[in-house]
Amino acid sequence: MVMPSLQLQFHPAYQCSDLQGRILDIYSGRVEGADPIQSSAYAKVFAFDAPCQGGVRSFFYKEFFFRNLRDRFSVLFRASRAKRAWTGACILADHGLHTAMPVCLGEQRVLGIVKRNFLVTQAIPDALEIEKYIKKHFFRNDDPKKVLRKRKFISLFGKTIGKMHRSGIFQGDLRERNVLVQEGDPPEIYLIDNERTSRYPRLPERKRLKNLVQANMNRIPEISRTDRLRFFCAYLGENPDLVPFKKDWIRKILRKTRARLVGKGRWAS
Repeated sequence: MVMPSLQLQFHPAYQCSDLQGRILDIYSGRVEGADPIQSSAYAKVFAFDAPCQGGVRSFFYKEFFFRNLRDRFSVLFRASRAKRAWTGACILADHGLHTAMPVCLGEQRVLGIVKRNFLVTQAIPDALEIEKYIKKHFFRNDDPKKVLRKRKFISLFGKTIGKMHRSGIFQGDLRERNVLVQEGDPPEIYLIDNERTSRYPRLPERKRLKNLVQANMNRIPEISRTDRLRFFCAYLGENPDLVPFKKDWIRKILRKTRARLVGKGRWAS
């Protein structure tokens, strides 16, 4: 039975009583059999399995905490963090981009005000964070076949972000851990943690630049300057109206990336 004041919204394909029971257990603190996942101080995440759709499937439960007093009062005027993450994931899916399938949205309200909120997503099988995927598959680029696969992958990543921006979509947290790569030939790229994902009739330049800088922040040795240019050329293939301004955009991206890396103490000249 759903608890008083707790409202659950399920994806139509995941309305399974066993899954609902497992979600309510975790919500109530009965987390036996669920694995805690490292996260920020403002969220609690568990990985768990539950019967659904004729088999046992894997899911993630993420409960969002209020970061400050302003955050707590913001739910009076806008959607909860979990609701925004649900909406952001749906925006990506509706435009043909891969993301973790939102399964269940939960909100506990007291006098109509959100006090607790969480999102359950289906786990992505055989997926790695993009940095781990690159290190696993492209370490020591001394094999011509490996070099060719890396070029194709970098182009795929550029096309994915290009397609997202061509659709007017901004992903608010495009850091490495929020870009997952599912093993396969070809691999699939998934964008997760979509609390700040939004869509615009015309993508603002500052939003475009922010995502491109986020995508350029990785400094692992397996990614060369040529790879970064290859990424951007693939990106431009999805956004041909930017081609006449290619050099200007490269300068802006490099300047902003350097400033961020210096600020984080990660710049190596």
